[in-house]
Amino acid sequence: MRLCPSVEGSASPLITHRIGAEVCMARQRTFFHKCHRCIYRGQAATWEPEVSPLAMINVHAAEEPSHADVKTVDIGRNGAVSSSKRPAKKARSDKTIDATS
Repeated sequence: MRLCPSVEGSASPLITHRIGAEVCMARQRTFFHKCHRCIYRGQAATWEPEVSPLAMINVHAAEEPSHADVKTVDIGRNGAVSSSKRPAKKARSDKTIDATS
């Protein structure tokens, strides 16, 4: 699997994904827009760089959950009024119409 694109140098692209060598070769043949800086460009399908461009993910055990002070708040949903029993909203007219214009 290859990281697409795998650019030379320390600057890494914002968006990358893993693809197979056959997909990489097909993209190079069709002038895919990410291929111009890729280290695999023009290389054989079996070519691999000396240092793998795939970053290793550091996986470790989850940390202990913190015990922060938590305040419980009652939001009062038990006695909520259903929408059919609510009073109708009054229409508001905040706009003033100028008849002289």
